[in-house]
Amino acid sequence: MKFFQKRSVAVLVLVIAVALGCFIGQVKKPDVTEEASTKIVGTYTYAYDYAGVLSDDTMEHIDAMNASLFAQTGAQIMVVTVDDTGEEDIIAYGESMGNRYGIGDKERNNGIVLVLALNNISQGGLVGDYAEVPGLGLHRYEDSLNSILSAYMEDSFAAGNYDKGVRKTVDAFMAWFADFYSVTVKENYIPVVPQTFETGTGYYTQSTGYFAPTAGQLIGNAMVLVITLFVVWMILDAFRWRSYRRRYMRPGMGIPTVLYYPVFWGRPRRPRPPRPPRPPRGPGPGPRPPSGGGFGGGSFNGGFGGSRPGGFGGGSFGGSFGGSRGGSFGGGGSFGGGRGGSRGGFGGSRGGGFGGGGSFGGGRGGRR
Repeated sequence: MKFFQKRSVAVLVLVIAVALGCFIGQVKKPDVTEEASTKIVGTYTYAYDYAGVLSDDTMEHIDAMNASLFAQTGAQIMVVTVDDTGEEDIIAYGESMGNRYGIGDKERNNGIVLVLALNNISQGGLVGDYAEVPGLGLHRYEDSLNSILSAYMEDSFAAGNYDKGVRKTVDAFMAWFADFYSVTVKENYIPVVPQTFETGTGYYTQSTGYFAPTAGQLIGNAMVLVITLFVVWMILDAFRWRSYRRRYMRPGMGIPTVLYYPVFWGRPRRPRPPRPPRPPRGPGPGPRPPSGGGFGGGSFNGGFGGSRPGGFGGGSFGGSFGGSRGGSFGGGGSFGGGRGGSRGGFGGSRGGGFGGGGSFGGGRGGRR
């Protein structure tokens, strides 16, 4: 196994893999000697003039434009003229005609049936009616298609010039499809396209020869390749980790003798060093020095009492905040015995300030 761990061997394997990939690519290379082409298989009639109002030139134009449109998009526009639709609604009549002849690509459902019923009574009560019936794939664009129909058909239909109205409307629909699919639609113009379309009635397109991959296909293929290599890398790293664990990390082996560098799986088990012993604890804090009265004893110049002097009362609540502010805030006794002699008090040590030996001390003592 050490032989395969050498860097020179790894480089050699890489070169062989690249050369093998190039060889396989050349073997799988498509035949580019055959020139790519697209043709339409079968015959199709797009104009059914049962009312006898369309010219031969208009019907040939409709067929030639549809050949170009279908070869590139699978869409079709069928035109039907009738005296009336009988008991059937004009929309239902258009749907039945579209389903009978399989208008539009069977995958995209992008056909349109244009119906002219010369003697039908329209919703507005006028004699003569027309409608466009789109396939299921175009229902969301029905408002736009209806707007085109009204803009290009109404005036000619009202004037009785049905041939002109049909031709203008069909050309407007062709322009809409060309913009929708970003293609060029011209009479009998069939460019080389890699897609194939079928109506479901035996009418379809057939593309042959080599077609250069599009940018989207190249990006998609590159992403598939990268993901595949990544998955293979993960699988190989999993095998590597299992082999390392079986060889160097069995129970009782202690610290592994070979360091493992993980990529996806596994982490080297490095035993934690023992914790250092805690330092011995010293003796606890000794007893506090006597404060002379605790909460009313010694600190803070006698605390809130005693050493100021007397604690929270040199002698009960009477000696606190009085006696101390006795000499302090005043003359004696009231508010206890703190804050007095220690500060000299807000009275005594200030020499009777704030009231001269008795005021502001005796007063607060007396009010409380």
